[in-house]
Amino acid sequence: MENIVYGTSVTPEEYNRLRMAVGWYELSPRQARDGLAHTPFVACARVDGVCVAMGRALFDFGYTVYLGDVVVDPAWQRRGIGRRIVENLCQAVLDAADPGDTLMFFLSAARGKEPFYEKLGFEVNPNATAGSGMRKTVTKA
Repeated sequence: MENIVYGTSVTPEEYNRLRMAVGWYELSPRQARDGLAHTPFVACARVDGVCVAMGRALFDFGYTVYLGDVVVDPAWQRRGIGRRIVENLCQAVLDAADPGDTLMFFLSAARGKEPFYEKLGFEVNPNATAGSGMRKTVTKA
């Protein structure tokens, strides 16, 4: 079995390479660099030093957490790496919270990936207590 090493840092180039490997658009070098620099929690998986998966958690250090950019290189999917990335991110945020704190984790799953997140305890919206998740993407002219 491969020696998968989990860590907490990703370069902007690795970030963009993984994004493009799954068909997402490439960020500008500044966006990738600054986005990572302002992300309090990053999780990654490496095989032979190569980043094969990553994820980010944005936390307001109150109760709101957004999991973003959970991405696994297609050649490394279906091996439990994505699950471990999400678990590591959630645990890192929980470790930063105070005992008794209640946290709300949000994410926007790629179409068809909802069952993956449901297995990790996330609920699909809408449901009995929450409406649809929504987003707005804007490109500055």
